This record gives sequence, structure tokens and C-alpha cells, in this order.
Amino acid sequence: MKKTLLQLLMLIWVLPVFSQESTFRPSGTAFATIFANYHQGLTSSAADESAFELVRGYIGYQYQFSPEFYAKVNLDIGSPEDLSEYAKARRYAYFKNAFLRYTENKLEVEFGLISLRQYKLMEKVWERRYLMKTLADEYSIGPSADLGMNINYTFSDSWEIDFTVMNGEGYNNVQTDGIFKYSLATTIVPVKNFTTRLYYDFTNNDLLQSTYHIFLSYDFKKKANIAGEALYRTNEKWKDGRDRYGYSIFAKYNITAKYQLFARFDQMASNKLSGEENPWNLANDGTALVAGIQYEPIKKIKMALNYHDWVPTAANGKTKAFIFLDLEVKL
Repeated sequence: MKKTLLQLLMLIWVLPVFSQESTFRPSGTAFATIFANYHQGLTSSAADESAFELVRGYIGYQYQFSPEFYAKVNLDIGSPEDLSEYAKARRYAYFKNAFLRYTENKLEVEFGLISLRQYKLMEKVWERRYLMKTLADEYSIGPSADLGMNINYTFSDSWEIDFTVMNGEGYNNVQTDGIFKYSLATTIVPVKNFTTRLYYDFTNNDLLQSTYHIFLSYDFKKKANIAGEALYRTNEKWKDGRDRYGYSIFAKYNITAKYQLFARFDQMASNKLSGEENPWNLANDGTALVAGIQYEPIKKIKMALNYHDWVPTAANGKTKAFIFLDLEVKL
């Protein structure tokens, strides 16, 4: 009787293991994303800027080996910003992602060419990466992906922390100089529908370059959202006393399941160096406004008719304003 009971208990313990293994099937899927637009300049300084443009394409493959192991390879097909004016007619492929992820209970570890968590939450709330990048990425405060390792631990539904060590040069620049960027961040949901993220990173290259970043988001009955982020970068490119700072505020309102109004305002600025009359980065300081309506006819297709401008801080700078029709297609 004891032997039979012991066998039964062992069977009860082993069966869920076999059942769990038998229900999982390794699988993979290919994916692709396209960003395109038509734009027309409205101001005199942008009147000649009118074109159809294929902004970017992503092609990749993801595979779930087991409940714990997942891998992703993603090619970013675009035009490097540092090439000639004819670069957009050419296409260059970069690895945007190429990483392995391990997940076990509340722990998640990613290793390789990873998307940085600093941007994931902002892009998810902004919902319009196809139209404009989020603040730090848009104004070159930091890349959205990099070579490195991220460790994320979820304490509860309302609190998680993550630590990342990375090259610090972005996904299209492989660094071998032994200088790394380190970041520590936490995402907190103190009350329902309200999310905040605090972020800090530093890179030491004879001089310490640091970035402070805060993000806040509030959802109202799944009908509307208002969010904002602010950042401060010290010793830009390891030059003593050269700081940059800015903020972004954006909101959306769901008219129906297919139509959505949205607006966003950005401002970027830099400090004045000792003995100087103007900010050191005045040529790149200014404000941007984006506002429009988004239409999502079916899932995975978005289009937005929107106004987009850039107003430089410099008195002799040229204001540029455009009307855009942007498109995102996910395959």
C-alpha cells in the first residue's frame, strides 16, 4: 500500500512536468515593418522640400526555443545620416537587433545587440515611432539600441528595475575602445493608469558624461492619455561644462476605435559657457510641434495626416513647417 501511494505521489509530481513540456512547441515567425511618408514644406525656407519618401524598413525573424529562451534578429534598412544628400536614394542594412533573451520567473536577461529599455516604454505610449522618434533618440542624446547586456527584475505588477552595460555608441557603430556606458532605471506604477520611469546613465572617458531622464504617463479610461519626459545630459561628448536638456509633452484622444487625435511639443536647449553670450549648442536648440489625426483602417496599418514644425532658438535661424502624410505597415 505504501509502495502504491509513493508511486502515485511521484506520478502526480512528474505529470505536470511532462504535460508542460508536451504543450510547448518551439516556433518562429518572420516580420517586417515599413515607414513611409509624403511631405510638403509650408514655410518659405521649406517650400522646395516636397517628396514621397521611404523612411525606413525593418526585416527580421524571431524564434522561441523554449519557455525560457528567445532570440531575435532585426535588420534596419535606412540611410546613414552622415552621407551625402543622395544617401536616401540608397539603402544600407544594419543589424538593429541580434540578441538572445533568457526569462525565468521574474528575471529577464538580454545579451547581444539589444533594444534599450529606456525607449521601449516611451515608444509604446507615444505610439507613433513611424512619425517621429522619442525625445532622447530624436535629438541624439542616446541610441535606441546598442551592443550590451540588460538585466531586468520584476518585483511586482507595479515595480521593476533594470541594469544595462553597453558600448554606448549605438547599433550602427561597433566600439572596441573598452569604454562602456552603464545605466540603472526603475519603472513604477504607484496607482492604476499612472506610470513613471526614472533613469540614469554614465560613461567615464577621462571625464564623466551623465544622463538623467524622467518619464510620466497617465491614461484616462482608455480614451485619452497625456505623457511627458524630461532629460538632462552633462558634459556632452566628454567636453567639460557642455550640458544639454529638454522635455517633451504629448497627448492622444481616441475619437473612435479607428480615429485618434494627437499632439506633441518638444523643446531642446543648451547652457552658456563661461564668458559666452549664447548657448554653446545654439544651432541645434529649438522647439518642435507635431499635431494631427491618425487613422487605423485595420490592425497593423496606420496612417497620420499631421502638421510638423521646427522653430530654432537662434534669432537668425529659419523656421521650417511641413504637412505630412505618414504611413506604417507591419507584416
